[in-house]
Amino acid sequence: LSRLIYRHVVDLPQQQADHELGIFANIFRIALLVTIMIQAFRMAAEPFFFNQSKNENAQRTYARVMKFFVIACCFMFLFIALFLDIFKWIFTNFTNPTWAQGLEVVPLLALGNIFLGIYYNLSVWYKLTNKNKYGALITIAGAFITIVLNIILIPLLHFTGAALATFCCYLFMMVSSYLLGQKYYPVPYAVKKLISYIVLCVLIYLVHLAVVKWISPALWFSISTGSFLFLFFTWFVTKIEARELAKFPVIGKYFIPKIS
Repeated sequence: LSRLIYRHVVDLPQQQADHELGIFANIFRIALLVTIMIQAFRMAAEPFFFNQSKNENAQRTYARVMKFFVIACCFMFLFIALFLDIFKWIFTNFTNPTWAQGLEVVPLLALGNIFLGIYYNLSVWYKLTNKNKYGALITIAGAFITIVLNIILIPLLHFTGAALATFCCYLFMMVSSYLLGQKYYPVPYAVKKLISYIVLCVLIYLVHLAVVKWISPALWFSISTGSFLFLFFTWFVTKIEARELAKFPVIGKYFIPKIS
C-alpha cells in the first residue's frame, strides 16, 4: 500500500517522487529476505498447526514453535541490519549509488516484517476456533492504519514515513491478534522472553551503528564488528536455550556439549 500511495501524497515534482519511490522499492526488496523466510515457514507450519490441534499439548507446541520462529527471525534481522554496509558497497560500486540513500530504513522494514510473521503465527487461533471474521477485521484495520499514516507521514518524512507506516501497521496487527487470541484460544507464549530477544537485536544493531560511526566507517571494520555482534547473539541464545537446543539431534549431539 505504501508504494501505491507514495507518489500521490508526497509533495515533490513527479520525476523526483518517482526517483524516491524507486529507492524505496529497492530497499524494500532487502527487507523481503525476512518475508521469504516467513512465507516458507507458513507453507510448512499451517498444516502442522491443524494436525496438532487435536493433541492435548497443542498450545504448548504452538508456543514452542513461536519461540524458535522469533529466534530465527532475530537472526535474519541481524544478518540484514549488521551487514547493511555490504549492500551500500554493492550499490555504490556496481548498481545505482542513489539506492544507498534509503538503507537506513531497512532495519525498520525488516523489524516490521518480523511482526507480520509473528501475526501469521498467531493467526492460528481464529482458524482453529472458526472466527475468521476477526482475521478479516484485523487486516482491514491494518490497511486503514497504513493509508492514514502514509497520508500523514510521507509528506513529512518521505520514504522513512512510508517505512514507519508499514511498521506501525504490522505492529498493530500483531498486538491485536495476540490479545484476541489469548481471549478465545489461550496459548502460553513466552512473551517476556520473545520481547527480550527482539529488543536485544535492536540494541545490538544500534550498538553496531554507533561503534562504526564513532570509530571507523571502513567496510572491513563494519563487517568485523557486525560479525562479532552476530556471534555474541548466537552465543547468548545458545546459552539461554541450551536445554531446548539439546533436544535437536545434530545440535544437541555436536554443539551443545561444547558450550555447556
